[in-house]
Amino acid sequence: MKVMKFGGTSVAHASNINKVIDIILDSKKGGDNIVIVVSALSGITDDLIMLANLASKKDLKYKIIFKAICGRHNQAIKELIDSKNQERVLREINKKYSELEEITKNIFSAQELSLSALDAVMSFGEQLSSFIIGNGIKSRGIPCEFVDSRAVIKTDDNFGSANVDLEKSYKLMSDCFKGKTLSIMGGFMASTKNGITTTLGRGGSDYTASLAGAALDASVIEIWTDVDGIMTEDPKKMKNALLIPEITYEKAEEMAYNGAKVIHPKTIRPAILKNIPIYVKNTFNPMGSGTKISNGKK
Repeated sequence: MKVMKFGGTSVAHASNINKVIDIILDSKKGGDNIVIVVSALSGITDDLIMLANLASKKDLKYKIIFKAICGRHNQAIKELIDSKNQERVLREINKKYSELEEITKNIFSAQELSLSALDAVMSFGEQLSSFIIGNGIKSRGIPCEFVDSRAVIKTDDNFGSANVDLEKSYKLMSDCFKGKTLSIMGGFMASTKNGITTTLGRGGSDYTASLAGAALDASVIEIWTDVDGIMTEDPKKMKNALLIPEITYEKAEEMAYNGAKVIHPKTIRPAILKNIPIYVKNTFNPMGSGTKISNGKK
């Protein structure tokens, strides 16, 4: 079993998503069962937060943001999905748009934005991206099963940065993914025992991937991003930043907590406990070796 997570500019738009699908299909040739975890399309979570905030202030500009969010996802569908399935996928995603619109109207009417309402709104980034990417894979003739993360990851009601009930979530994931060869789920989102949507904190899709890896005793967890791996400096600021080919769990955890953005701080812990190596790799340089995070022992 392998867990592969894709986020950032990897899932910015259709041409990048096609690169993601190529990587998944290439990995599938190895014969592993695979669970794919995806983030929202790049920038969409920020748009959803703006949507909710404008609605809570009774600012009708929220409707412009809502329309733009729908338009961006519809464009991805038109570019990714073959013509014979496009109409069905657009019809199904319209149900998601209606759900989001209803929640936003309720925020507008209440003139307040609770943390639970904000979590509900923010979760739509991953709900929409996982639905679209899953259908993009299927349109290439590869069966891919969609799993709603909220059904398999259970948390407390600390909205905005919920704490995961590991025992319950691992059992649910283990049961759900048993026997499935290729599955896709949205990262970042979960739900309480009563089914109320929660989120795991910004960047929480990495954490989702690590939880899935630990629950399934995966052989490897791969975090696919837009840099070659963990670097000595931020490569966007320092041109002479060097790739760190191998690093221990402890050192990676320390770097993450000190602000290294390439991996979410909570990601390391579930992998340590099950001794699962994590690879950080670049979607735009899939042949690169990336960075291996492990206990450092040969």
